[in-house]
Amino acid sequence: MRRGLGIDAGGSSTGWQLVAEDGTLLASGRTGGITGHLYRHDSTELSGEGEQTIGRLKELLAEAGAAGKPSGVVLGAAGLDGTGPAAAQLRSLISSELGLREEAVLVDNDMEIAYRGVFEPAEGVLVYAGTGSIAWHVPRSGPAIRVGGHGYLIDDAGGGFWIGRQALQHTLRWHDSLGAPSNRPLAREVYRQLGSSDWPDIRRHVYGEGRSAVAALARAVARAAASGDETALTISRQAGTELARLANVALQRLGVILPVGLAGGVLNLGEPLLEAFRAALPVGCEIRISDTDPAAAAAQLAVRLRSADPSN
Repeated sequence: MRRGLGIDAGGSSTGWQLVAEDGTLLASGRTGGITGHLYRHDSTELSGEGEQTIGRLKELLAEAGAAGKPSGVVLGAAGLDGTGPAAAQLRSLISSELGLREEAVLVDNDMEIAYRGVFEPAEGVLVYAGTGSIAWHVPRSGPAIRVGGHGYLIDDAGGGFWIGRQALQHTLRWHDSLGAPSNRPLAREVYRQLGSSDWPDIRRHVYGEGRSAVAALARAVARAAASGDETALTISRQAGTELARLANVALQRLGVILPVGLAGGVLNLGEPLLEAFRAALPVGCEIRISDTDPAAAAAQLAVRLRSADPSN
């Protein structure tokens, strides 16, 4: 029986799924961050982060392999160059640990993997918004076309960090004006998720846990928007418009209207975001909403790898 192992490698956490060729989920799990940034600057020496990645990946492969040897493996990692030395090292490690030919292992940028889960090459433009935001188009030949994805310190408008930061800004400004915690629905949801309405606690949580803590506040926005909170609804709509902008720039560069896909955690913001996203795209543009787990999409792709070991 052919089995596919899909690994969605993220800087803060990594999910994996092992599936059978009929789509049955055989095993799944989650571990710490796995990154494509393995080496020290201008060096082939592993960085501390790289050593941590290798260790976590070995543990993940052992756990997944114990549930059933995969016939193919697909790993997608943010910022990874699929033809670079880091990808080659990860590919070699996976094949060695699982006893597979390297041709049965695909290691690439996470957007390449996500795109293949929604479109065939040259078929459309995928907007992916998790912690950050980016638009991606894979042509039939040549390099991918990307728009955005510049990171939360620069832009990534419409992504989870951007949404969470908007929620924090409003909540803390209301607090400043009142001299006390606000009772607005959005503020209540932010305080509930952070576990406190006191600034010292909020500061420790946000600055101690980093961008993932801020991005997680997108869930607070979604809950407040569902209750009708106008500020949360405005943030959701602005996020949808910003994500559509990425797609529109990509379509302008391509010079043709293609289907546009939307995927990632921001889908949890629901219809307010989707309505704004649809409204900002060209009239008649086909829209595909993909709520498939990235690890599941990678696992299905791993099953289909034509070069996968035929003995499995």
